[in-house]
Amino acid sequence: MAQTIFLQVTNNLNELINVLTWFDRLPHDSVPKSDWLYCKTSLAEIFTNAVRHAHKNMPVETPISIEASLSNNTIEIKVFDYGDGFDLSDKLSTLDDIDIYALGGRGLYLISQMVDVFSYTKTSDGRNCMLIIKNYISID
Repeated sequence: MAQTIFLQVTNNLNELINVLTWFDRLPHDSVPKSDWLYCKTSLAEIFTNAVRHAHKNMPVETPISIEASLSNNTIEIKVFDYGDGFDLSDKLSTLDDIDIYALGGRGLYLISQMVDVFSYTKTSDGRNCMLIIKNYISID
C-alpha cells in the first residue's frame, strides 16, 4: 500500500532544507540508497527551478505544493507551481549539446537520466505539475 505525504511551502529557496527534510520522512528503509538519492536530487532540482524560473517574478508568498508517494516498488513525486509553464519535451530535446563547463543548465537533463518517468502537465486549476517516478527493487 502506498504512503503519501503533502507539503506546501513558500516561493523561497530557503525552503529547500524543509522540502528535503520533509521528503526524508517517508519510510524509505526498503529503497536502495542510490534510488532514494536520485529522487531526492531530482526533487531539489525541480523545487529550485520552480523558485528560480517558474516563480521568478512572483511574490514570496506564492505557494509551491509537493506530493510524494512511496509504494512497494515506486517513488512518485509531484511538484505544483504557478509559473507560465513550458514544453518539457522540447526543452529536453535541446539538451543534447550540454556545456559541461557551464555553471547551470543541466538539471532537467540529469533528472531525465535519474528517473523512469519525467513529465510536465498543466492542471485544471492552472498550476504546473512536474512529475517524476522512480521504480526500484525493494531491499527487504
